Amino acid sequence: MTTTIPSAHGDVTVGDVLRTSRTYTEAEVREFRRLSGYPDNSVPRYLPYLLVVAPLTKLGGDIDYLSGRMTWTVRRPVEVGEEITAELEITRLEPGEAATKIAFEARILCGDEVVIAGTSKGVVLTAGSGH
Repeated sequence: MTTTIPSAHGDVTVGDVLRTSRTYTEAEVREFRRLSGYPDNSVPRYLPYLLVVAPLTKLGGDIDYLSGRMTWTVRRPVEVGEEITAELEITRLEPGEAATKIAFEARILCGDEVVIAGTSKGVVLTAGSGH
C-alpha cells in the first residue's frame, strides 16, 4: 500500500515534487527591509536569505509539515528580480498513529541552477490527532 498525505496540491506520495515560483520586486525587498528595522531605504543587490527560503516554508505549510531537522547548502546569492523556484521532493513517508514521518530533498533554483539545496525531516500530523 502506498502512503499518501493530503496537501494543497492534492494527495502526495514518495517521489512527488511540490513546486512554487516567485520573483521579488524592489518594492517588496524595500518593505521587508523596513519591517526588519533597516534604517535606510536602499535596495541591496541580493535578496535577504529569509526571502529566498520563504517559498520553501510555503510548500511545507501546504502539507502541514512540522520540521524536526534541516540542513542547507547555499551555493550562491540570489539577485533582486531573479525568479526563484522552490521544490520539495518527498523521499520518505512512514505512517504512525498520530503522525506520518516525512523526509524530503529541498531546492531553490534560478532557472536550471540550484542555488540552495538541502534536506529536511519531520512529521505531518495525522487527521484526528488534534491538528
